[in-house]
This record gives sequence, structure tokens and C-alpha cells, in this order.
Amino acid sequence: MARFPRQPEIAKPMDVFLILVHKLADLLTSQLPWAIGLAALFTVVSLFPSQACNPGQVWWKNPGLLTDTHYLFIIPVLMPYLRTALVVLVVALASGVTSAADVEDFLTKGRGPLSTLHPVAQGAIYMLGTDFMLYWAHRIFHGRNLWPFHAVHHSAEHVDWTTSYRNHPVNNLLGASLTQMTMVALGISPEVMVALVPFDILTAAWVHSNLNWTLGPLKYVFATPVFHRWHHGPVHLGGEKNFAPTFSFWDYMFGTFYMPEGELPEEYGVDDPDFPKDFIGQMVVPFRQFIQTFQRPKPKADSPGPAE
Repeated sequence: MARFPRQPEIAKPMDVFLILVHKLADLLTSQLPWAIGLAALFTVVSLFPSQACNPGQVWWKNPGLLTDTHYLFIIPVLMPYLRTALVVLVVALASGVTSAADVEDFLTKGRGPLSTLHPVAQGAIYMLGTDFMLYWAHRIFHGRNLWPFHAVHHSAEHVDWTTSYRNHPVNNLLGASLTQMTMVALGISPEVMVALVPFDILTAAWVHSNLNWTLGPLKYVFATPVFHRWHHGPVHLGGEKNFAPTFSFWDYMFGTFYMPEGELPEEYGVDDPDFPKDFIGQMVVPFRQFIQTFQRPKPKADSPGPAE
């Protein structure tokens, strides 16, 4: 009796989901501990007045710490990993990953034009590519329409490592999530991307830490705490400059670099005294303000009409 070759078993979408979650969890657990430890190191170093950008402004005395704490619980340290896992799942299912073998191949090699490159080359492309996209996404969020969502991050009046978690979900969705999805769709291996998540966490902690470090001439290559603190300052003092998350040469290249020699920023926050300071308000109010950006301002009753 003739025997036909056995067809590969096709897994259900939920099976693929569970396999991906299990595989990603194995990758994540080996990466997270040291990332947290190094982020804590930046906090310890900033306790020394000679190293602090704003001496005495330690994070536990931050008047906005309660709001930051809400973000730390709602958008915790694991969020970059969870976001990465979700992005990988979406792209995997959209790419036709239907079996356990497909999952293994997708996680280690990726799918797309960049998947044939060596992992080191993929890592370099991922770091530069995402930073380039996030630079422009950041500039777009400083525009009139999307600013209400990004203003949540800028609402911190004391900038420290806890500020790095103060982000509206819309900001995360249209920023980091969209850039990650683009890179995975282009073929960057999920294993490479997951391996670099600690780098993203450390970079966020580093640039927001209360340190007066500029890295000398390397300030034109890498974003530093002083570089990014000017970005959190008033609009006329760097608030519309220094958009790059990691590589400051994007700002130097596109004319948005701002680091005056021998000066340090002292004031932070948004130029809106009515902007909410509590977590719930910062989640809700930006949607209302976003809608208002598309509405024409009502003319004042006593304003003169158009010239005849």
C-alpha cells in the first residue's frame, strides 16, 4: 500500500502565540538582571555632588515621584520586553509563521531582506535605524497635534532616571512600537532585537540620570545626561533641541544640537501651569487637547472683524 509523506503539522494561532511567549521568556530572563543593576549604578553615582547635574535633587525627593511611581507600576521595567514580545508576535503571525519549526526559525533568523545578514550587522542596523526613526518621531511629537501626548514626558519638573518611564501609551505606540515593528518586518532577528533591549533600558536611564557628564568630544556622537537635560528645559533653552535618544550625531547632522559650553540646565517642565500632574489626568487630558488642536480657535467677542 502506497504511503504518502507526512505533512508538517500546522499549529493554531494560539499555539504559535504560546510557543513564541515561551521562547521569548527564555531570552528575556537572561538579560534583565544586569540591566537593572547598571541602571541603579547611575543613581548611586549621582549622589555625589561633584557628579550631579543638579546637586541635591535626588530622585526620592522629587515632588513628582508619586506620579513617576504610578508609571513605574503601570509601565514597569518589563514594558520594553513586553512591547518587544507583542511586536514579534504580530509580525510573526503576519509573516505566516504557523508551526513550531517556523517559530524557531523566525526567532533566530527573522524574515525579510535583512535576515540574511550576520547578527552583528543586524544589531548595528537595528541600533542606528531605530535611533534615526525615533529622532524623527520625537520631532513629530513636538509638533502641535501630538505634543499633548509627549507633554506627559516633559511634565517632570525634576528630571532623573524615573522620568524615563513617564510616557503616554500613545507616545509608546507611535514611537518605539512602530519603529520596532518596522525593523522586525525588514528582517531583523527577534533574538538580536531582544538582546539589545537592555541597551535601550540603560540608554533611557543614562540620559535621564542626574549626572553632569558630557563625555567631552564624544558628546557629538552619544547622547549624554547633560545633552538630554537641555531637551527637558524651556523652549528657548534647548527644549526644541537634542531629539536623539542614543546617538547625538543625528542632532548635529540636522541642526538641532544644543549644548552650551560650561553651562548646565536648571529648570524643567512644560510651559502650561494647567497641565495635570497626576497620573490619571495625564492619561486622559492629552486626548482632549489632541482633539482641540484640530479645532479653529473661537474669535473673541470684542475682536474687530475683517477689513472691508
